[in-house]
Amino acid sequence: MKKFISKIFVLLMVVLSGLSLTACNEGDDLTTDQYGNEIALNSFGPCPVLRGGTLYFYGSNLDQVTEIDLPGADPITSINVVASGTHSQISIQVPAEKCDTGLVTLVTAKGGKITTVTPVTYREDITLSEFYVGTEGTLVGNVGDVVTVKGDYLNLLHGIVFAENDTVTEDQFITHDRYTIQVAIPEGARTGKLTLTDLATSPTEIQTDDVLEVNLPTVSGITPETPKAGQTITVSGTGLTQIASVKLNGATVGDSTFISQGAQTLSFALPDEATDGEVTLITKSGVSIPAGTITTVVPSNLSAAPSPVKNGDEISISGSDLDLVTGIAFPNAAGELKSVSATKVVAVVPETAQEGDITLSLANGKTVTVAYTLVKPTVTSCTPTSLIAGNTVIIKGTNLDLVSSVTFPGETAQTVSEFSAQNALAIALTVPAAASGTGFTLNLKNGSTVEIASGLTIQAATDPSVGAINPASATAGSTITISGKNFDKVENVYIGSYKVTKYSTRTSTEIVCQVPATAEAGTYKLSLEGFDGTVYDGGTFEVASAELDIRACCVNQSDRSVVMSFPLNISWDDSGRFRIQNNLQPSLKDLKLTAGTSKVVFYKSGTGQIQFNDPNWSSLITVADWNGTESSLEIVLTQDMIDWITGTKTDGWSNTCFIVQGDGLTISKVTIIP
Repeated sequence: MKKFISKIFVLLMVVLSGLSLTACNEGDDLTTDQYGNEIALNSFGPCPVLRGGTLYFYGSNLDQVTEIDLPGADPITSINVVASGTHSQISIQVPAEKCDTGLVTLVTAKGGKITTVTPVTYREDITLSEFYVGTEGTLVGNVGDVVTVKGDYLNLLHGIVFAENDTVTEDQFITHDRYTIQVAIPEGARTGKLTLTDLATSPTEIQTDDVLEVNLPTVSGITPETPKAGQTITVSGTGLTQIASVKLNGATVGDSTFISQGAQTLSFALPDEATDGEVTLITKSGVSIPAGTITTVVPSNLSAAPSPVKNGDEISISGSDLDLVTGIAFPNAAGELKSVSATKVVAVVPETAQEGDITLSLANGKTVTVAYTLVKPTVTSCTPTSLIAGNTVIIKGTNLDLVSSVTFPGETAQTVSEFSAQNALAIALTVPAAASGTGFTLNLKNGSTVEIASGLTIQAATDPSVGAINPASATAGSTITISGKNFDKVENVYIGSYKVTKYSTRTSTEIVCQVPATAEAGTYKLSLEGFDGTVYDGGTFEVASAELDIRACCVNQSDRSVVMSFPLNISWDDSGRFRIQNNLQPSLKDLKLTAGTSKVVFYKSGTGQIQFNDPNWSSLITVADWNGTESSLEIVLTQDMIDWITGTKTDGWSNTCFIVQGDGLTISKVTIIP
């Protein structure tokens, strides 16, 4: 091994002339006369001196010194006299150990003492000569094997750092003296060089040239290779006490939860979340070691009963390893587990579930499926079997409680979703007046349909009947279209008590007319009056309020995806400032607006003002109420304002009609009156 030296010193011999000395006046042979005939010490050196090296003393008659005391060391009586007399010189060998920095005392033959004024200091040349594992020359070892480090002044080092590992401190050393350190290879060690340190704040560190090769754990097998969640997995090999964790696909098991861990075997429970894939052992030094692959168990041999099963009833799925199941889903519907065991799971079939495959999910993300079929409604008879459209029919059969609506044939299909009565065995309903033909369709709650081709014949009604009103809601004075049949027998149309007086088109199948301008907002029965005075029911129609709530069109000034919440404290900053958009619902750009008549209304409380700006921040108008006497503030629309609403004018990048800001008011609602 290459020899390392932690510090390089230049040996300086310090010859001190006229050095002031302190002596104990215990003998007549002591004097401070440098060159008299008595004993005197002038200087000593080198300082610092090498531990184990030679220390020289210069003065008069020093050959009469019989003992030299270094702090911390045993008295030194082996003194070499280099020169005697007036210009004398003596020397000693400094102990390699057990000597401290401090003042040096010289003792004469008659017991007199001379003490130096300055302390002696030392230098140590720390060297490494070699290291090995077990026997010399071996640089490969296992965790726990003893590493021997050889050198000099190793007693001054207090820790060894193994590659990728925390420092092993001297309290864990097996042997520690000037020439030798022995320490066991720690579990976290990796292959690499050793670093020896004195652990000082600015530490002296010595690194080996050679590399210690630490043998990694080995894996000889993993069982079982097809485990079930919760089952014990055992890894066999060598050096397995070095393992800190096991990494699986979807989960990691730490050593604190290992079932057992030894040098040759390691056991752990397979987490529920773990799935198929590689198993990797992670050592305490962070090295990854492949241990093989696993394929996790899933439920098998599955069957569903009863078959078919009715929506809303329980279904049982039998098989093996079903205790792994954590979730269930049906085609077109989410499910909920009612009970789970190793051999069976039970759930209720949702009302909206369709036929197909039931999916069972596991905690590790894997799924399995099992096919099932559903009970379907059957029709055994209709009473009567033939009728004129507009009359009542009773449909009899089985499982008719699964039906959500019935569609009858006609020039356009007629669907009835409101039944007079319904249970599993029968449905009573009124056949739409516009229906005609043979058979009907059962529309089930799960979205499926059952076609009934025969059993009911519907004769076309000769009386006027309404099939549809478009739109189903409109403001007074607006135009609506009534579709149906036999309108050539209709003389008058009424919306509630309001008689329709303005018609655009009248045919046997369509009436286009205007909602009476005097009609107040509300829901009314639409009636058709025949020439003979007979009144026919045309369904319901809603007269919408002329004042349209447009709060859903009011969005955040800085984020147009956020609809403002009301009531709102209006302000001059973005906290209470908002935009009115023309592309949301209700669609403002589709309204028929008139300059000087149409209005935007702000329902408010408090006192203050509202500023109305176009999308380019040009002020259009400011309205105010400084007395707080009004419950609302109105802005009569100009043609310029209407052009911003309809999109005739645009800022080129947004669908903004107006930017609204102000202060002092709390706005509860924003409306528009066409």
